[in-house]
Amino acid sequence: MGRIEAVEAQAFTFEHGREPLSYCLVRVVVDDGVVGWGEACDSFGCTYASVVEVAVADALAPLLVGEELDRPDRLVHKIRSWTRRRLGSQWVAAQAVSGVELALWDALGKVRGLSVSELLGGSPEPVPVYASSVFLEEGPADWHLGLLEPLLSAGVQAVKLRIGVDWEADIETLAAVRDGLGPEVAVMIDGNENYTVATALAIAECLADLSVEWFEEPVPQEAHQAMEEVAARSPVPIAYGEHMFGLAEFAEAIRRRWAGVLQPDAATCGGLSEAMRIAAAAGEAGVRVVPHTASGPVALAANLHLAAAAPAVDLLEYPYPLAECWAAVAPDCPLGPDRVAGGALSPPPGPGLGIEIDLAAVRARPYQPPPPRTGPSDRFMGRI
Repeated sequence: MGRIEAVEAQAFTFEHGREPLSYCLVRVVVDDGVVGWGEACDSFGCTYASVVEVAVADALAPLLVGEELDRPDRLVHKIRSWTRRRLGSQWVAAQAVSGVELALWDALGKVRGLSVSELLGGSPEPVPVYASSVFLEEGPADWHLGLLEPLLSAGVQAVKLRIGVDWEADIETLAAVRDGLGPEVAVMIDGNENYTVATALAIAECLADLSVEWFEEPVPQEAHQAMEEVAARSPVPIAYGEHMFGLAEFAEAIRRRWAGVLQPDAATCGGLSEAMRIAAAAGEAGVRVVPHTASGPVALAANLHLAAAAPAVDLLEYPYPLAECWAAVAPDCPLGPDRVAGGALSPPPGPGLGIEIDLAAVRARPYQPPPPRTGPSDRFMGRI
C-alpha cells in the first residue's frame, strides 16, 4: 500500500477583489510517489491559516510519517488519541485534523484507483447546489441579481445571502431580491452570529414574511441556551454546523434541537469519515443535512464527494465568489460556475478527490495575517 513519507501544510493568501482571504492546504506524500491533497477550512478561508500550518507540522505530521497508508480512520484515531489532551479536539485542532484526513482519503483513492465517493460507499453523481453569495449591504437588489444570474441560468434553484448589523436596511434589499428571484427560487439568510436573541427573533419574523427557507447562525455558536431559544421560537428553520466539531457536538445539537438544518463541513468538523457519521445521525433523527463549504478547491471537492456518498444530503453550499482562487491554484479544477448544469455540480472525476494543486501558484501567494477589524460598521463586531 505504501508508507507515508511526509505530511506538510501550506498556508497562502489570495487577493480576491472584495478582500484578501487565507487558505490552508495539506499535502500527504507516500513513498511510492503518490501525493494526496487536503484542506482545512474555517468559513471564507482559514483566516489564521498559519496557526493550522504549525499544528500540522508540530503535532500531526510526526504521528503519521512512517505509517502505512491503509485506513484513514485508523490513522486519525492515532492522531486524536495522542493530541486530545495536548492540542484539544475543536477549532484549530479539528480544522488541522480535517485537512490531514482529507489528504489521506485523496492519497488512498489514488492508490486504489477509486474516487473518494466510491471509497465512502457512494458514486460520483451530480449534487444539487445552492449559490452562496455575499452580504446584502454590498449593493442594491439589481446588483445581487446580476451576480446570481449565471448560476440561476444554470438551473440553480436556491441562493443564500448574508445579513449584517444594519439589518433593517438589509431586509429592504432582501425583499427586492426576493421579488426579483420569484417564488420558484428558495432563499436562505446567514446571520454570521451577529445578533442577540431579541434581534434574531425580530429578523426571523421578517424572514418568514419573505418565505425564507432558513436563518443560519443568528446568535453566537457558543451561546447554547440562546440557540435553543431562537430555534424553539423562530418561525423559520434555524441552521448551524460550520463551527461544530465532531459527532458528539452534532449529536448534542440534535438532542437539544439547536437547529432544524445541520451543516457539517468535511474540512472543518474532523474529516470525511466524521462528516459521514454526522450526516447519518442527522438523517436518522429527521434533521435536514446541507453541508457547509466556503473555501478552496480541495475542500469543495471533498464536500461534493461527501454529498454524493451520504444518503441524507440533498443539497450542498456552492461559494461561487471564491472561484477565482480555485482556478488560480488548481488550473484544471472542474468546479467553476461554468461546470454547474441543471442546478448541480459533479464531484471531480478520477481517483481520490480529483483535484491537483499547482504548488508553485500557491507558494507565489505568501500568507498574510489579516488586519484587525474595528469600527461600529464592522459586520462581525458586537451583538445587536
